[in-house]
Amino acid sequence: MLRPVVFLALASLAVCAQAGQLLVVTEEPPQPPLPYSFSYAAGRAPGHVDRVHSETSDGTGVVRGQYSYVDPRSKVRTVDYVADAHGFHAQLSHPVQDTPTVAAAKLKHHDLFARIAADHARIAAERALLNPEEHVLVGN
Repeated sequence: MLRPVVFLALASLAVCAQAGQLLVVTEEPPQPPLPYSFSYAAGRAPGHVDRVHSETSDGTGVVRGQYSYVDPRSKVRTVDYVADAHGFHAQLSHPVQDTPTVAAAKLKHHDLFARIAADHARIAAERALLNPEEHVLVGN
């Protein structure tokens, strides 16, 4: 089992040694973004548009756009967005409403997170009292 592996390794070395070519890679600095603009409309059935998208970049890295689509309940949803140095910021025309189950789960998560954060703050304070030279408390 080991013989074929050793043979292939030695054969690879022999081929590389015979080639004797040196690969030189030069890296060019990245080019600044260029301004662009596009838009399209599409649909699943011929002659039926169920989504559109348009986007424009100003060449400084800021991108603005809008897209719309028909959701499963046949409602048109539109999203306006800006992508810049601070991230992707979207604004929805019809924000999705949480169901009662989702709202309850979010509330439970928030409460649990707050309880865990309070426990960790308490533990850190207790440790700081036991070893004041090793701990620095940071306030919120």
